[in-house]
Amino acid sequence: MLNIKNLDLKYQNGFSLVAKKLGIELGDNGLVVHVVLAPHLSLEKTSTHLNIQISSHNELYVALRVFKENEDKATFKIDYPKKIKNLTFMLDASRNAVATTDTVKDYLLNLVIFGYDALQLYTEDTFEMEGEPFFGYMRGAYTKVELQEIEAFAEELGMELVPCIQTLAHLNAITRYRQYGHLFDTLDILLVGEDKTYEFIEKMIQTVATTFKSKKINIGMDEAYMLGRGKYLDKNGYQNRFEIMVKHLSRVLDICKKYGLEPMMWSDMFFAQGWGDYYNKEKQIPQSTIDQVPKEVSLVYWDYYHTDVDHYEKMIEKHQAFNNPIYFAGGAWKWIGFTPDNRFSLAANKASMIACANKGVDNVIITSWGDNGAEASPFSILPSLAYNGVLKYGHQEIDDAFKHTFKVVTKVDFDAFMLIDSANQLTNNLAHKSTANKHFLYNDILLGLLDSSTEAHYPKIYTKHINKMKKQMDNYGEYRYIFETQFALLKVLKKKVLLGVELRSAYQQKDKDGLLKSLRDLKQTKKLIVAFKEAFMKQWYLENKAFGYEIQDLRIGGILQRIDTAILKLNQYLNGQITRIEELEVEVLDYYGHKDVVQKSHNIAEFRYKPVVSVGVTV
Repeated sequence: MLNIKNLDLKYQNGFSLVAKKLGIELGDNGLVVHVVLAPHLSLEKTSTHLNIQISSHNELYVALRVFKENEDKATFKIDYPKKIKNLTFMLDASRNAVATTDTVKDYLLNLVIFGYDALQLYTEDTFEMEGEPFFGYMRGAYTKVELQEIEAFAEELGMELVPCIQTLAHLNAITRYRQYGHLFDTLDILLVGEDKTYEFIEKMIQTVATTFKSKKINIGMDEAYMLGRGKYLDKNGYQNRFEIMVKHLSRVLDICKKYGLEPMMWSDMFFAQGWGDYYNKEKQIPQSTIDQVPKEVSLVYWDYYHTDVDHYEKMIEKHQAFNNPIYFAGGAWKWIGFTPDNRFSLAANKASMIACANKGVDNVIITSWGDNGAEASPFSILPSLAYNGVLKYGHQEIDDAFKHTFKVVTKVDFDAFMLIDSANQLTNNLAHKSTANKHFLYNDILLGLLDSSTEAHYPKIYTKHINKMKKQMDNYGEYRYIFETQFALLKVLKKKVLLGVELRSAYQQKDKDGLLKSLRDLKQTKKLIVAFKEAFMKQWYLENKAFGYEIQDLRIGGILQRIDTAILKLNQYLNGQITRIEELEVEVLDYYGHKDVVQKSHNIAEFRYKPVVSVGVTV
């Protein structure tokens, strides 16, 4: 029990929230808590006191976690200095799933306990702007009141809420509206150099500047590789893309300066201009490029794909050559469908965080993108979230101490939680970042575009995954609903992964018994998909606003309809009503276009819905 009666008022609400989360009792008869500011975090427990030294407000709650981890000891003294100064988490709220304010608050509690300093909400058009009714329309856009409610909660925990918007590309959602058509160059890239464009950008920046208290802002500007190739080219003729980029950036920075903001931006456009390959660590960026980049913007080097420290160190050195403030952004892999890849995230994050510490990068962001639907729960990456928190303090091993930390916070055994990755794991090689969870779910029964990537033993693998998760299901506590979704998905994949292959084979061999078996399997698969849909729907509405779920209904409903079509055609064929099933007579080719070599699902095959279900132009 802890006594916080004499604790500074600014700490008390946050202390109570975190203590409740960790199961720490508060009362007059407990250890007297004494908190002072110091260069680094340390704790000392005596028979009467818990003396805590912190370097920032939010570090107090890391201290509470460390106390909980060691509460069975009669006395202790622990020093816990940082290796990374600031750790930020970025939550994607623009790829259909917009987390509710309650979900974000729950997330903030986990973040602060693990050691994070800030949260960035990635909002392309998912924040309301005055006088712009179609900006975020039916997308679950956050209101100013909601954002300020989240920010107030973050403040109680000593955390910063940082706006993360787009001021160049990735504004795809509003390209559908005619009133925004004049703002775009090509695709989802803004038409730079036009006053109307900067009026619109200023309105976005003004909105977040008057909503958030933070003076930091992420202005995006990534992946605009077709910049200047559309309307801009028609109007101005060919111009060097880098020069277009720098002129645009200068105007956006002037707007940021007007509102007293400190901008950061993703750095890839400068590197793509320099040598065309962002991650080619051997090539040198031209000094002329370096000299033209404004020094008042922080560059965010983002890299989610490598597991060797040397790679990250060399790329950090390339960034440091700019003499701009540097951030590093790693990734917690939840953007490959319904199922995350914590296994790979842990390895990549370890290498990148060690490199950041070695190279003096003080600011790290962990991204959690939701590409192509945001199906995976934000809580599915808690192992990655937790690991980056301890990496910040220099703990590098996924050992018993780290696993104890994880269980103290989540109440779930770490190894049991890591089963969350199962639907993607077809081998023991962490480099195999498979998207099996999504591409096998949506792979069409009749067309079978990804049937070439299956292997005969996959159902056995999924059976093992199912059995392991079933044994742990009663141990997942408040996160059980996430594992119920994964458990239901595993059952679908086990039944469906070879169904198209077996159906095609039986049809081509005129095997009536095989076709009858496929018919039974189709009906059973349909029931399993309905059960999965119900579990996933429950997960979605527990965590997110309603908007965006309609995409899931349409997609999953499409699988069910295609199964109905396959059942109908198969019955008609078996009954002699039709003489052929045209789709099953087509030879399945390798998905990636190889003539003789077939790509199996050991590595990423396809996490986008559209290419998996059909090659038809109307999909």
